[in-house]
Amino acid sequence: MYDEQIRRSARRYDVDALDFVHPLETDLFSAVSKGAKRARSIILTGTAGDGKSRLCGRLWTELGGSSDDWTANEIYQEITAEIAGRVRTVGIIRDLTALPSQGTYGIWEGKNALLEEVNKSFFSVDPDWIFVVAANDGQLLDTWRRSAEVPLSQESYELLEACLVEGQPASQGDVAFFNLSAVSCARIIDLTLEAIIAHPGWAAAYAEEEAEGFFSEVCPIRRNFEIMSSPQFKSRLRQLFELMDLNELHTPIRRVLLLIANMLLGHPSAKDRLMSPADIRPFVRAGKAHIADIHQNLFGANLTSARRESLEIFEFLNRFGIGDETTNRIDNILVFGPSDETLRPYYESLVVGAFSAQALDDLSALRNDYLERPDATQEGEHRFLNSLQAQRRAIFFQIADEQSDDLRLWDLTVFRHAGEFLRDVVKPLRDVGKANRSITARLVNGLNRIFTGMLVTTDRELLIAAGLSGSAAGLSQILVERISVAPRRHERIELRDGNLPTLIVQIDSGVEIGLKLNLVRYEFLMRVAGGALPGSFSKECHEDILAFKSAILAAFSRSRPREETKDLSFRILSLNGEGEPVDDVIEVNFA
Repeated sequence: MYDEQIRRSARRYDVDALDFVHPLETDLFSAVSKGAKRARSIILTGTAGDGKSRLCGRLWTELGGSSDDWTANEIYQEITAEIAGRVRTVGIIRDLTALPSQGTYGIWEGKNALLEEVNKSFFSVDPDWIFVVAANDGQLLDTWRRSAEVPLSQESYELLEACLVEGQPASQGDVAFFNLSAVSCARIIDLTLEAIIAHPGWAAAYAEEEAEGFFSEVCPIRRNFEIMSSPQFKSRLRQLFELMDLNELHTPIRRVLLLIANMLLGHPSAKDRLMSPADIRPFVRAGKAHIADIHQNLFGANLTSARRESLEIFEFLNRFGIGDETTNRIDNILVFGPSDETLRPYYESLVVGAFSAQALDDLSALRNDYLERPDATQEGEHRFLNSLQAQRRAIFFQIADEQSDDLRLWDLTVFRHAGEFLRDVVKPLRDVGKANRSITARLVNGLNRIFTGMLVTTDRELLIAAGLSGSAAGLSQILVERISVAPRRHERIELRDGNLPTLIVQIDSGVEIGLKLNLVRYEFLMRVAGGALPGSFSKECHEDILAFKSAILAAFSRSRPREETKDLSFRILSLNGEGEPVDDVIEVNFA
């Protein structure tokens, strides 16, 4: 799925190529417009599949170039255009790492000569030549690092490093820098789904449906498309992608396209495990059409385990553990729902609505057999128990938001507090800039239990404590300071919006220490606050929180140096019967 190949395939089959406006496209075009304030070279970076080549092609046509010329597979191409008030030459390097060392690039001989001119453009106030350079983020800096002999390479390396590492916005600096990996995965899934669902090819498929074949009412591709188009499914899928953003997991456009193709066409018995129209009628007649279920394909269940594990998009989605995690209530609905009057409404809305008629018949037969003979078969567990994972996955996408608390939706995932994280932390911070203080209090309670190594119940103040062996001691009973959750003079603890929600601990005027809360850290702190042992969920998270404590202690030592006296005193923490912290002062006298 490379841009050039997609364009060629679209022309060969006479179909419209998938198209949508990239979130950075408007800013990119503005940087090379007639009315731009200044002419600057452009860096397009990101991971493989983020759409760099496609944006280069869109920029080429925006500057007046022919789309036929662009598909010629040339790595370097030039065009003249009026930019920032006068005509200039624009050189486009569509893949910097694939640029051969030897070759003719416009008027320059060899890669180093071209790089030297690129370097000059970075530091020229009004360059005659500007360049658009596309390169994967892992190789961008490496190219300049290995080109030390080229003039200005060191200066260019430092400039690009600042842009890439510090996240300098594209509107500042000596280069227009666009990091495509910084675009939200949730935004990408929105745009991609919208473009695919609105594609005119689906109308033609409905118009040309084949009896008991492709795009008939029993066609699994049609069923998957209609489920994918439903607001409920799109909303829940978007939540998963937003949570991936909040877990610092980036998914490029190419992988999103791969995922959606697998969602629509996946079938474990098809060639390459993806259905074509010719497969539909044989699968329907053999009673195997329902195996092509979008809720399973979304997690790569149609693929071999080796193939599934090699594609990071499926690995990311399977980290949620959807289908493996459950609650007693959900399993009771699946097992006893058809016969229990109380559970039947849930069964009909959640299970009947999620599966085709053939799938429901198979599940009903398995359920009845399991209830009559629940013992394991010779092959292992009863087949009905093996089917529960698929049913839970389908239910996860069926539960509406208004039912999520009643049915404990997010308990069907590893991240039980994910819904709360989206609803009570991320959304309020983005909308109004603050979250409910009760959330901060619970986070503080989790921090206190890790900071002290004791089952502290207080959530009204943060206990900064150290141990005799240092800040990383398992049990820390030497109290350094208490910081109130409610703002007090120059002290405060609050949540702030940013790339990730950040817990800020302010210990003095202008002295702040922040802890970025990704999904895993938030889940970790909330579980510890709920009674889980710190080491039982994530050793890495535990070490991150201890490092946060060390940073706070270091800030205290800088801002509040201890006065030298002949007397030493320590405050030793202990807990009363309710788990509230109390401290006793111990004085040490020495002559």
